[in-house]
Amino acid sequence: MEERTKKVPKTAYLVSFLSSIGGGFYWPYISIYAVELKASYSEIGIVTSISNASPMVLQPLWGYLSDRYMKRIIFISVGYIVAGLITILFINARTPLFYAFLLAMSLIALSAVTPAWNSYIGSFFKKEERGKGIGKISGLGIIGSVIGTLFSGYYMTMIIGENNINQYAFSFTVAGLFLIVTGLTALFLKENKSYNNGYNLSEIVRSLRSNRLFLELCLIEAFWSFTLSFPWPIFSAAYIYKLNATKIEIATASMFFNASFALSQIYLGRLVDEYGRKKTLMIMRFIFPVYPFLWFIAWNVSIIYLANIIVGITNAIASLAVISYILDITREEERASYFAVYNMIIGISQFLGSLAGGFIGDYLTQFGGLIYAIQMVFLINIIMRIFSATPYTFLKETLVK
Repeated sequence: MEERTKKVPKTAYLVSFLSSIGGGFYWPYISIYAVELKASYSEIGIVTSISNASPMVLQPLWGYLSDRYMKRIIFISVGYIVAGLITILFINARTPLFYAFLLAMSLIALSAVTPAWNSYIGSFFKKEERGKGIGKISGLGIIGSVIGTLFSGYYMTMIIGENNINQYAFSFTVAGLFLIVTGLTALFLKENKSYNNGYNLSEIVRSLRSNRLFLELCLIEAFWSFTLSFPWPIFSAAYIYKLNATKIEIATASMFFNASFALSQIYLGRLVDEYGRKKTLMIMRFIFPVYPFLWFIAWNVSIIYLANIIVGITNAIASLAVISYILDITREEERASYFAVYNMIIGISQFLGSLAGGFIGDYLTQFGGLIYAIQMVFLINIIMRIFSATPYTFLKETLVK
């Protein structure tokens, strides 16, 4: 069962594509909207933290239920539909904290999708082809994000105009509609008939506790995710206060990230299979400190375009390495639970990292103003990322040829 590759249904590619178009319409502006609502660094940190933690809080529950009853499609479909309905309501928020609440509700709904989707697509590929196969699905999907981001950035800037709240009404509404359509399309997927009977809770807990490779990966990834998310609230502020970027420039920067991410997953996903999970993941992590460095030296958006291309490539390969690693060390009938627990741990780490970054940014403004705080957070994060990449040298390889 584990060692054969099965044909991926075309509807799976369509679901990935449609959901990514929806994401492209609103994801680049999640923290930017908080800045437009005159949020402080700490409030931006709260919004960013919620955007990280909310998708993860209930994932263990969704993952357990998906594994227990061996149902993937219903979680994928309902998650997208509910998230889309709530996303349309974002424009009603007039304070950063109420916006954070609506964002949390939307992302909690989306959290039902992630473990079920990862388990569903992972079941189609044998061990030696997972990086390439999953990369193709994800990469083709993210092309939709590029389309959504470019169209939204152009329409918001050139048609609606800067400094007009209606640009966000357009973006959030279209995004919500695409997510709803994605959920309806997912209903045409078929459950994988090769599933065994579902695990009960005690079996899953016992499996998690005894899986040393998984526990080690989670510990290392949690440390990394804290340092990764530390400057995230500051990126949004830097676009507005340091670079004076327009929405089309922000959208273009996001497009460069998504395009490099998609193309790398499609054409470079095989590296994860050829050179192993550990080696590719370790190398990618040591490249990541370049990103805050480029933000530190940037005084125009063109440097951010370069930064996003670099991090898009490294993030794409690293993401495939992590997904393949987890698939390698788990059984098909328990994978949704494993992905859910992993994502919850990462979400908590990113919540704490973003919160810390936002509050430290606020604290540093006392000593030199907004730009000084932005620069200092970037400088601190360069050192943090180098330090947190080191533990990946201790990971065990799961793909032995």
